[in-house]
Parts: sequence; C-alpha cells; structure tokens
Amino acid sequence: MSGRPRSAAGFTLIELVVAIVLAAIVAGFVVLFLDAPIQSYFAQTRRSDLVDSANRIAAAITGDVRTALPNSLRATTAGSATALELLATQGVARYYGQGDKNGVGGEELTIGTTATPFGTLDSFGPQTLPYRPPFLAIGNLGTATYNAYNIATEVMTGAGTQVTVNPSPGSPFVAGENQVRLSGAPMTFQAPGAPGVQPSVHNAYLVSGPVSYVCDSVAGTLRRYSGYAATAAQAAPPPGAGALIAHDVTRCAISFGVPNARYGQLAILTITLSSGGESLQMFLEARTEYIQ
Repeated sequence: MSGRPRSAAGFTLIELVVAIVLAAIVAGFVVLFLDAPIQSYFAQTRRSDLVDSANRIAAAITGDVRTALPNSLRATTAGSATALELLATQGVARYYGQGDKNGVGGEELTIGTTATPFGTLDSFGPQTLPYRPPFLAIGNLGTATYNAYNIATEVMTGAGTQVTVNPSPGSPFVAGENQVRLSGAPMTFQAPGAPGVQPSVHNAYLVSGPVSYVCDSVAGTLRRYSGYAATAAQAAPPPGAGALIAHDVTRCAISFGVPNARYGQLAILTITLSSGGESLQMFLEARTEYIQ
C-alpha cells in the first residue's frame, strides 16, 4: 500500500529575499531615528568632559596663584610647552624691622646684615611649633637684583640654611608672636621691601618651593610640577614627571597684568580645549593674595 505524497514546506528564495529587504528597511529607519540622539549624547559627553577639565584647571591654578610669593609669577615658552611658574608659600607674618622695637635685641631683623633670631608681629599660621619650612623669603621684588629664584640675590634662603619657627619665648616677646631662627649657612637679606611700605608691615614668607603649570599643545596636556629646585632661569618643563591636571589642551597663552603692582600680580591665561570636533576656550584671571 503506497502513501500519499507530502507537500514541501518552507520559504522560497523570493520570499527570503523579500524578508531580508524588509528587515533592512526597518533597520535603516531604526538607525535613522536613533543616530541623532546617540550622536547628541556623545557630543554632550565630550562637552561635559571639556567643562570638567576647565574646572580642574581653574581650581588648581587659582589655588596656587592666590598664595604665591609676591612677584614670583613668571612664564616662558619652549617649543610646544608653555609654563607658568610660582613660589608656593606655607605661611606669612609681619616681621619687626630695624627700629620697630626701639632696638630691643632678639626681635628686630636688620636688612643688609647677617640675620640673627628675629620676631614677628603675628603668627605664621596654624603649624605646630617648632616648625621647619624649606625656605624663608623676605623682600622679593621680582627684579634682577632682588629675585627669590636666584639664591645669589639673598632674597630667599638656600638649601644650606635651616629655618626654624618657634613660639614666643617670653619677654621681650608677647603671646601670638613667633621667633625665627636661621642656622647653618649664614643669611643676609638684601631687598629693601616694596616702595612706600613702612618697615613695620614688611612680610616674611615661609616658602615650600617652586610650582609650575605646563601646557603642551602637542601632547595635549596640562601638568603640575613641584618638588624641584628653584633656578634663576625658568625651565619648560621643569624636572620630574608632573601630575596630570587636564588633557585635550590644544592651545595655551599666558600673560600678566601690571608687573610688580602694589596690589599683587595678575596672571591671565587663555586655554583652548578640543575633543571630537567640540571646542571650549577658557579665559582665566588669577591674582596673588599677598603683597610685600
């Protein structure tokens, strides 16, 4: 007994081609509708990254410039690198100059003679005493003659001079004052102070050392350098690896306001950040808080 023949089941080649074409059309419409939102999302992400980078740059530079040693801001360019350098401070206090205490020994600092222990009108800050900062600077005018970067001008102590800040040792000192002692290599501060400022308001600064911000338009980075020795000639970049502050930096220009101004220095930075066709230009002004 023979069985009945079965009918063939499945898709014909034409049906398969039609299904593929329809699926491609549907996929095309899906891509068409989703492409714009996706591209917009990535563009917004790039813009957010650029804004975050700009905020990091502003916060870092403004914080260091604000407490920089007066007249220590300087800039240089070498190849694709542009550097802003400053001397970072750890505290400031007004010192008793010659005649401020009617010649009372142990409290007055006389400019032009080997420094002996001297007193300050107020405290350098909240440090636990005795405190030993790396350097002490007095009378930095930022000129060739009085330049803290050049140790030979005797504006800032060198590595051979040990600075110690002590609490008030008692009479003739009073509570709240500090006593500064220098040991090791002798130091003779030379700078007369800012023009028009009375000796009683001269400031002594505790300095931790130089700090540089270096923009490299080829590497596309902005880095912060610290922990290196101060030198009379500025280097870009200075020794060391540097800490990355921001990437996507394509341009950096640095200028200053009125040089050696009585009210402090003003650093003016124009920085361009670019990524994936997005670009952000930031204009930053940062002023030093301290004056001589």
